[in-house]
Amino acid sequence: MKTCKLSDLSESRKREILSRGDVDLSDAMTKARAIIEDVRTGGDAALRVFADKFDGLKGGPLIVPLSEIQEASARVPKKVMDALEVSKQRIEAFHSKQVLEPFEYKDSAGLLGQRVVPIRRVGVYVPGGTADYVSSVLMSCIPAGIAGVSEIAICTPGKGGKVSDGILAAADLCGVREVHPIGGAHAIAAMAYGTESVRKVQKVVGPGGAFVTAAKLLVRNDCEIDFLAGPSEILVLADADSDPELIAADMLAQLEHDPLARAVLVTPCKELVVETKRVLRDKVARAGRSEIVRKAAEDGAIFIIAASLAEAVRFSNEYAPEHLLIDVKDPMRILRQIDSAGSVFLGRYSSVAFGDYCSGTNHVLPTKGAASMKSALSVYDFLKVIPYQRISAEGATKLSRTVDVLARLEGLPAHAEAALARKRRANR
Repeated sequence: MKTCKLSDLSESRKREILSRGDVDLSDAMTKARAIIEDVRTGGDAALRVFADKFDGLKGGPLIVPLSEIQEASARVPKKVMDALEVSKQRIEAFHSKQVLEPFEYKDSAGLLGQRVVPIRRVGVYVPGGTADYVSSVLMSCIPAGIAGVSEIAICTPGKGGKVSDGILAAADLCGVREVHPIGGAHAIAAMAYGTESVRKVQKVVGPGGAFVTAAKLLVRNDCEIDFLAGPSEILVLADADSDPELIAADMLAQLEHDPLARAVLVTPCKELVVETKRVLRDKVARAGRSEIVRKAAEDGAIFIIAASLAEAVRFSNEYAPEHLLIDVKDPMRILRQIDSAGSVFLGRYSSVAFGDYCSGTNHVLPTKGAASMKSALSVYDFLKVIPYQRISAEGATKLSRTVDVLARLEGLPAHAEAALARKRRANR
């Protein structure tokens, strides 16, 4: 855990904090590249080799039988199904408000407009192995369904080749009928290029570890992706009225994700830093995922004393955190000053944990400063905008003059002639 004054930070130290430390993907990229090429050229035969080796499939099917998906909810405890239902309803309610409208209008040149159409087939990657990330199923599949995606294929590494009933039940709740018990770079390759068992998708979404991130980076010229997800992170903006116990609890919640996770408190209140740091130390010592938490806290728990709340806000926008918790006296006033954050949590009771599971907002978020240019996963990620125009004869005559000038300026005479040909036809 580290404490510093914002005004005392050297440029190099500030850059180090903003960069979150370098994540070396070189080894993962090298290995993922070879795996991707094998699956791209070898199809199911190559996919099975990697699934048997890394996912424990051991000759099992590369797709979960539909009956197993549909019957999973009966095998899941009722309290789990009830929680999934609550989360689903709230995520649907929020994402249903994300509407991208078609439009059409006429002007002196003719008719112009845009269509909004869903991507036909999407691949959803759901992390697995050490935990059953049922919430990731909901967060990716629900907005895709609202957008109108007709086919959703889930890839997730099971335990010993078997996908958990929780993930299958969540998939069934979202209307998903295609689940593949595979993970890692080979799953990304299968979705991006297609095999006999996994048909090619147009876009892959969902978080994953280093090999999944490397694979998404390598296939993105052939298959659209959402964004590259890095380790989890939170930045807390707080003042003298904030509760150290609650802040430390949310910092710990992010630190338990990954040894490379980041939890940053920025405040003008030195006393809050001292007390929150003490509380967090106690929580780390008693944490359930102790090895991960201790490693993450060593470099990733950072306490920054700002000269003022305004300076803290400026730093937050520069940091562009995945999760931003604004725990101050008037959080709505501060919200109006925020221009870079993956998801914002306002006030004392707005734990990031609510957004992770059931408040309704999405938890698939940009990390490592990408929130300065990217947004949370949403319905918009599954839609395409197709513009159209119907130029009238009069419009062709009028617009051809502009095209003639600009096209010849750019050295593209055939463009000019294509427009002028319409003018000549219109004036016959």
